[in-house]
Amino acid sequence: MIARSWQARTRGPRETARYHEVFESEVLEALGGVAGFRGACLLARPTGASVEIRTVTLFTSMDAVKAFAGEDHERERVTSPARATLLDSVPTVQHFEVLTGLWPSRG
Repeated sequence: MIARSWQARTRGPRETARYHEVFESEVLEALGGVAGFRGACLLARPTGASVEIRTVTLFTSMDAVKAFAGEDHERERVTSPARATLLDSVPTVQHFEVLTGLWPSRG
């Protein structure tokens, strides 16, 4: 499994809430249609006057990552509505091999 990690900053809680809305309505919807997509997290932490956000998405393979992000899969993929909420972002993403994890079943 591959974890794809990307980070950015917003100007504060209001913009973070807006990014959260865009993430749920656009990003998760797009990811849901990708074969090999296995999950996503949106993380946030205050850093002074701004808020750092990080996304972590899980895919079965690099081929699945490329199905979502395209051949230039190490570049960020940010829609215009999402970009409008950001102070800045890291233009590249990082990919990690997931060596182990625990995902309890929901019963």
